[in-house]
Amino acid sequence: MTVYTVYEPPEGADDDTLARADKVTFVKDGFNWVAFFLPAFWLLFQRMWLELIAFLVLIVGVQWLFGPGESGRQVAGWVTLGITLLFAFEANDLRGWALRRRGYRLAGTVSGRGREAAERSFFTAWLPQQERPVHPLVRRGQTPAPPAVAQRSADADAVIGSFPRG
Repeated sequence: MTVYTVYEPPEGADDDTLARADKVTFVKDGFNWVAFFLPAFWLLFQRMWLELIAFLVLIVGVQWLFGPGESGRQVAGWVTLGITLLFAFEANDLRGWALRRRGYRLAGTVSGRGREAAERSFFTAWLPQQERPVHPLVRRGQTPAPPAVAQRSADADAVIGSFPRG
């Protein structure tokens, strides 16, 4: 079973349920192979700019710390491999943190045999909760009546905004 954390997009005034469902993001828990073999490209693809800068500064700092000598390059290579391995284990958690920073909120966790099964399980529970509340005096399928208009007095026609009619 694969476990996913699910993030909902920020609330939008004009977003309908299907548009919001399309923006829901599933982040797999666990090791990320792409982040292990291509960490900088993975960060670019995920649009995680702060994490990319921090990763590059860390790698360049390790190279600088151990120096240009043969033994320094060898030790720096092993340390860089360790950093990349640690990054691959934490990459998906960093992605969740970046999504929360962008305004997404944690909608929950879900598991399934694959991503499709996890999505089906999540949306089966999530979609019924997304119905917009209906005005209590209006039945489903009925259009609400327009708001009542106050009757205008004779003095109301004498002034338009700040200027008298004239």
